[in-house]
Amino acid sequence: MGFPKSNESIYAISPYIGGDVTPPGFVRRVVLASNENPYGPSDAVKQVVRQYADRIHCYPSGAANGLREAIGQTHGIDPAWLVTGNGSEDILHLLARAYVGKGDEVLIPQHGFGVYKIATLAMGGIPVEIPRVDFKLNVDAILERVTPRTKIFYLDHPGNPIAHYLTNTEIDDLLERMPSHVLVVFDSAYAEYMDNDDYHCGTKWVQRYPNVVMARSFSKAYGMANLRLGWLYAHPEIVDPISRIRPPFNTTGLSQAAGIAALGDQAWIDYCTQLNKKNLAKFVNDMNDLNIPMIPYTSNFVMAYFENTQEVYKYLGQKGLVVRPMGAYNLPSYLRITIGKQEEMQELVEVLKSCPHR
Repeated sequence: MGFPKSNESIYAISPYIGGDVTPPGFVRRVVLASNENPYGPSDAVKQVVRQYADRIHCYPSGAANGLREAIGQTHGIDPAWLVTGNGSEDILHLLARAYVGKGDEVLIPQHGFGVYKIATLAMGGIPVEIPRVDFKLNVDAILERVTPRTKIFYLDHPGNPIAHYLTNTEIDDLLERMPSHVLVVFDSAYAEYMDNDDYHCGTKWVQRYPNVVMARSFSKAYGMANLRLGWLYAHPEIVDPISRIRPPFNTTGLSQAAGIAALGDQAWIDYCTQLNKKNLAKFVNDMNDLNIPMIPYTSNFVMAYFENTQEVYKYLGQKGLVVRPMGAYNLPSYLRITIGKQEEMQELVEVLKSCPHR
């Protein structure tokens, strides 16, 4: 007796493995593997979660109207241009479902977020890798790979695990030359951590170019990874097909209420991102003192190079410090380290000082 067969392209997918994996022998005490906000969500969010029990039996708003209004007010954008999702990963998949067919090409940055490839292959699309030079993308290299079959360009902005971003000037050049049949997706999950003068999250380009969309997340700076909440900003012509295929209740009432509360407490986001900036600077200095090379960094993590990566990874894990190995991203000599609290980063530095494998 045989089994029904799924789409063949699915068998080319390697299942996504998150940073929460703790191998045998590890002590899961300080987790610096998933780029989470170590300070968690604001007290306003926690209060909403505590008070939500009496509404669990009710269906949520399918269109998340209240949340979209709150997002629009916070960012000064039209709620009619918004779609919410079960994390920004949901948004990335919805875009592929709406715009990618069998044999279509999707541009993906080298070492880009693993969901880009998964979403592409799930639809029978062909991932086309854009190489990086010194871990950076180049506008000409991107455009050279555009063909009539190209449907989407997933642009990590900034990247994960490579924390590079195209500057405003580079993006202006890219979008002026990009054919209008290509949907350019700004994956701006880490935008809240960016205060660089030459960086913009993407809203201004959505308003200027009909083939540009922006995906955002509540999982990182907002500290709500477990509630699974993200959103898309795009022209209504792009929103329409996404809304037609979006599961009717793809965001829960709890996550919507928590998102509204989180947006109302921007002081907490400012507090967390400033602490991250301070802890990042201190950690980078400490790593430099240890002569541990790192890829140019931004947002809330670093990529550290070790000659004996697996041994360092195991040594840290046995000491209770869980970081993220990057072999799945074809970066086997690197560990991705989330910027945690000051005392966590100091403990990591002290353990690295005594590590016999680095």
